[in-house]
Amino acid sequence: MPESLKIDSRFAHSELSYLRTILQSDLPEVMKIEKSAYQFPWSQKGFENSLDQGLNYLFCDVDDQVLGYCCLLTVLDEAHLLNFCIRSECQGQGLAKLAFSELKKHLLDANFQLILLEVRESNLRARKLYQQLGFNEDGVRKNYYAAEDGKEDAILMSLLLSSR
Repeated sequence: MPESLKIDSRFAHSELSYLRTILQSDLPEVMKIEKSAYQFPWSQKGFENSLDQGLNYLFCDVDDQVLGYCCLLTVLDEAHLLNFCIRSECQGQGLAKLAFSELKKHLLDANFQLILLEVRESNLRARKLYQQLGFNEDGVRKNYYAAEDGKEDAILMSLLLSSR
């Protein structure tokens, strides 16, 4: 279990406690978090498709409050991290690192070898976090994301789990 982590005052009794599978009944809360965190959020249908096709986890506290979530698509021993989000009120407090650590342990236990992801080129905070977590920048996917002024490039990143 990760070390205790205190969260924003609205979550004063919250600590990262566990991850669990996202259920259909969790989608209203997931959508609320998604819309508050992203300028171009996933749609409800996007999450429904992810529930049907991949691995999807909530990061919860001891009171079952949802602190964040992630969605992955798996192929053989690779996990493609499609969405990783921490509740806006809880960001900047180390929760993402703890949540990712728990996710990584889960993926290692399931014999995954590699995590892949794309991140907005302009999302320097996320890029820095992923680099701190051991990800390498592998390339660029041109015009991948919607942006206010058209499209934005994605930075391709990977983490080899077997060497960590």
